Amino acid sequence: MSGVGTPGPTAHRIRAAANRQWQRLIAQPGRWPRLLILAACSAIVAMYCLNSDMGGDPDSPRGDGKYRPVLARGDGHMLYLMARSTALDGDWVFDNDLARFGDPWNEPRTKTGRKAIIHPIGPALVWTPLIWIAEAGAVIVNLFGADVPLHGYSLWTQRFVFLSSALFGCGAALLGRRLAKKTIGGAWSASYAATCVLLGTPIAYYATYMPSYSHAMDAFACAAFLAYWSDTVGRTDLRRWITLGVLLGIATLVRSQELAMGIVVAIEVGARVASGLRWREEPMGAVGKRWVLGGLLVLGIACVLFLPQLYEWHVVFGKATALPQGAKYTRFEAPMVMELLFAPRNGWFPTTPIAYFAVIGLVCVPKQFRLVGIGMLAAVAIQVYLNSTILDWWGGAAFGQRRLCNVTLPLVFGLATLIWRLGRLVARWPRVPRAVWHALLVVVFGTLLAANLSHVRRLAGGKGADDSLQSCCDDVPALVRPTVRWWYERIGNPFEFPANAIFALRHHVPITRWNAVVGDYPIVPSLGDLRDDETVNARLARTQGTWRIGGGGLQRFLAGGWSPPLHADRAFRFTTEARATVLVPNLMPYGQRLTLWLAAGGAHHATIEWNGETVAETDLAETWTHVTFDLPHIALHTNELTVVSAPSDYRPAPGWPAVTTAVGVAVADLELRFLEL
Repeated sequence: MSGVGTPGPTAHRIRAAANRQWQRLIAQPGRWPRLLILAACSAIVAMYCLNSDMGGDPDSPRGDGKYRPVLARGDGHMLYLMARSTALDGDWVFDNDLARFGDPWNEPRTKTGRKAIIHPIGPALVWTPLIWIAEAGAVIVNLFGADVPLHGYSLWTQRFVFLSSALFGCGAALLGRRLAKKTIGGAWSASYAATCVLLGTPIAYYATYMPSYSHAMDAFACAAFLAYWSDTVGRTDLRRWITLGVLLGIATLVRSQELAMGIVVAIEVGARVASGLRWREEPMGAVGKRWVLGGLLVLGIACVLFLPQLYEWHVVFGKATALPQGAKYTRFEAPMVMELLFAPRNGWFPTTPIAYFAVIGLVCVPKQFRLVGIGMLAAVAIQVYLNSTILDWWGGAAFGQRRLCNVTLPLVFGLATLIWRLGRLVARWPRVPRAVWHALLVVVFGTLLAANLSHVRRLAGGKGADDSLQSCCDDVPALVRPTVRWWYERIGNPFEFPANAIFALRHHVPITRWNAVVGDYPIVPSLGDLRDDETVNARLARTQGTWRIGGGGLQRFLAGGWSPPLHADRAFRFTTEARATVLVPNLMPYGQRLTLWLAAGGAHHATIEWNGETVAETDLAETWTHVTFDLPHIALHTNELTVVSAPSDYRPAPGWPAVTTAVGVAVADLELRFLEL
């Protein structure tokens, strides 16, 4: 028996295991790459530990009915209340949780009479045992006078629970590093890539300063599934199919659209079946059937694991198969892929240039790992498509494309591949020291990391991210800021290419115009109006927006042929050319009714065109009138509204400003509303 104060056998084993891991970490070769990723993970955990939110009010008690955030904020507050109700109340009745800890959005009641929280149940199930552990710890420390509240909404509990987000974020990056090392090889490329993705993408924010959101957990769940799939490519044993199904099901519980990650299994099955068929007319052989049955087994197991979510929807919303956000929350027939990827409003590539490089790397995968590369690229592509169909494709008040944290592992893999390819290229110049290439890589990617971390740091303490159009160049390191600003003012954000160039050619505007307009819409329904399928059509029909062509705020949307803004009884502009065009971005694919306010200038007749097609003609007087036209099948993206008239000399009516140039029509507001759906 061990003496008093002498470590027991368990302590010795723990110490020995820790010593072995440390020796492995610092062993050569690969010491410095391992220390690099260790430093990155340590930075994430330290940022999380230093995150002191408390909603700016650390002293007031929680649980008195007011919304006073601790670490959980916004959607994270709702996710945590789901977990608290599951862990401590043992039910999915959220009325008491919202009443006690705050209902900032006045959640509506569902058909079941309960208060609604629309988020998935997976994060709550993951956090529930952590809440139990934290509450048990609180009971123990309270015996020594700590006085930790036992209602679950305390800093003690949330600090412990949300540490999982920091660890999940690091875990996703580490799984990506492991995959890169096993495939393309090279410790440096894998470690550089994992460090860049961990610190240079939105996961750095959602693992540290906004840990109550489920994006870090989502990233790890998807990474675990993709990592196991890539590790076991080619196997057809039952254990593999069951494990893949379980991992895919867990990821789908965390976020339901992760079921689409199963595309990698579908691609592998399709490739194996196709390679086994010599002739099209030959029936599928036993090997092919084994592959198909394996893929179906993965899907079936994932669906079985998704049953808790269906049950929760049934209990809370009264219908297991209805999307809680509402049927019109997603528009699968109307994706906005170019906006999601390249827009200045949280576009993935402009806000996360690391992702731009990583996606390029996914097409550079070595031939022997081509199936893995195709699978990872397909996983990214389908997630981009699915997220582009969501109403607020920019992610609301998000730090970058937060919903794409789920492709953390493919990004690490792609970026590692790109760095590896670059390493093969620079090997042709052996006279240049390797340290020079490392320094160049550190400068390029270090600048991008510094910009991302600077932005993250400005949101410390739980501040919400800004979802407005991106500007230049507050987050760029001061040393290179003047140079970056000079280029930005001339070509815009280079990571918006080629979308900005296509936009400029299509609308005959400067290339920088994309950066100034895309993502700003005249009519945006509220997310709350989309929830109840029985009333959503009527609510949308009452939704209106106004594009104030006559004001000064739309100068960036004018594509030529307009006077400066003038003011009389209402703000307006004259058309100064035969064709005057204003750009009208559109978010929703549903028909709309447009009303344009016009008055005669030098011309008393006007033709209105929408994307080059005539939609209205009208005779005008010198008093304000309006022309209304319906567009049953309105185009998404950016449209052109053109006023066609015959400019001539004009003598303004009494009270109107004098003008000296030839003018056609006076144009004021463009009002928009949805048609009856």
